[in-house]
Amino acid sequence: MALTGHAFLALWNDITRVREPEYDQWHTLEHVPERVSVSGFHGARRYVNRSRQDHRYFTLYDVDSLATFESNEYVDLLDHPTSWSASMRPDFSNFLRSVCTVVTTCGTGIGAAIAILCLPAETDEASIRSVLDDAAHLPRVNAVHLGRTGTVASVVPFSRPPPVSASLRSFDRIALVEALDRDAASQTLAELKSRLNLDTLPADFGADVYDLAFVFPGADAGERLRHRRPGWDSIAR
Repeated sequence: MALTGHAFLALWNDITRVREPEYDQWHTLEHVPERVSVSGFHGARRYVNRSRQDHRYFTLYDVDSLATFESNEYVDLLDHPTSWSASMRPDFSNFLRSVCTVVTTCGTGIGAAIAILCLPAETDEASIRSVLDDAAHLPRVNAVHLGRTGTVASVVPFSRPPPVSASLRSFDRIALVEALDRDAASQTLAELKSRLNLDTLPADFGADVYDLAFVFPGADAGERLRHRRPGWDSIAR
């Protein structure tokens, strides 16, 4: 389905392998719900590709605007983590975070897999939009989104940056294609790369397919309220 807000946060990371089961539980029961309880967050999804050596996790947060990441509520979460969150932070690695304004978004429902294509700055935008429009009508593709990277939300939840061992590359837009299964997402990603003359891109964090692992929609007011911190309603936004 189309993203609800006008911005999104794309986030990749790894966690020490022996803690992956705990990470999945923490991310599901505490981390994502408390993030989505922040005013301006519309929902979140966790994806995973366990066949990757690095950047195995991808999280997508749908938010109202880039200003959401500068709100007092959000900064409070970053600056005052719970004990469980604080215990997870030392075991993060390859943390990559990109806030984006939504350029285009459309679709129906949430797919079982997502193809991610981080686009170099020299990629022609008209070509990107044309290719994504065609992709939206492919069999077994249910949604497409395009975001442009922003300059806000420089604050991250670490006093010391996590170690980076994976290769990184620059990009200024992120194309996301949701599909009903991994094969359809992979085929569509290959088609996008071919038509945009990006065949030489490595199968890195920004040119691969991830499987949906968890969804936390923010539409349930009671669920959002349950995870909000006391006092948030009285602080200035």
